[in-house]
Amino acid sequence: MSELGPPDAVSTDTAATAKARRRRSIAIAVALGVFVILVFIVTIARMKGHVADVGF
Repeated sequence: MSELGPPDAVSTDTAATAKARRRRSIAIAVALGVFVILVFIVTIARMKGHVADVGF
C-alpha cells in the first residue's frame, strides 16, 4: 500500500484551502508579471542610454 494512507485521506481539500491556494497562485503570477515588466523597462532604459555611443 501507499505510505500516504487510503486515497480518501489524501485529498482533504476544503473550499477554504482551495480558495487560499488560488489566491496565492494569483499573487505569485502577478508578482512574476510585475518583475518581468520591470526588467523589460530597465533593459529598454539602459539600451536607450547607449544609443548615442553607436556609430553608423
